[in-house]
Amino acid sequence: MTMRTFAAVVPPQTVIEEMEDYIGPRREADRRLSWVWPEHWHITTLFIEDLPVHTEEPLLEGLESLAARTPRFAVRLGGGGCFPDPFQAKVFYLGVSLGGPSLSALSKTGRALASTVGAAPDGARFVPHLTLARTRTRFDGTRWIGVLDSFGGFGWEATELTVIRSHLRQGPRNRSRYEVLAELPFAAGAPQGGDSAQGDREYGVLPRW
Repeated sequence: MTMRTFAAVVPPQTVIEEMEDYIGPRREADRRLSWVWPEHWHITTLFIEDLPVHTEEPLLEGLESLAARTPRFAVRLGGGGCFPDPFQAKVFYLGVSLGGPSLSALSKTGRALASTVGAAPDGARFVPHLTLARTRTRFDGTRWIGVLDSFGGFGWEATELTVIRSHLRQGPRNRSRYEVLAELPFAAGAPQGGDSAQGDREYGVLPRW
């Protein structure tokens, strides 16, 4: 038996509500888009399509240790982007303008850990982002990127790594149902806020998460 599992940094409720003030009025603006609902917003650092049951405990133990030695850090979302490219858009997202190096370090170490315990991680190049919408039919997404750019930025202090199991098509309206397996706190202390901004958009392999 295997399970679809991922680790992520989840925005606090205050930030989710602030973002929804911008996203909510636009959900019906384009029938081609299937929007991710606020309760599913997150920045994925590790995605495992098929997590073997026997690897769950060692994976959680390893991620707990990783989180415990990761200092809290500042995160800021801002700027629209899409995968795989603006003219054949399949996934629309908000990019990460602050906190990228810390998220990348979590991803790199988490993937190595997953491989060590026998759980194959997603192999796509890591691009820190928060997915907002998907589409079944690719189209020119430059207009929507401009709309997302106009939202400004959304910031918070990341204090924990959340491990989630995704149950496909078991939620309302055939959506996925998320089950939180663990909330793993980062090291206390002054948040790291010196990450360089990642202003340039990145396009490439379409992530599955």
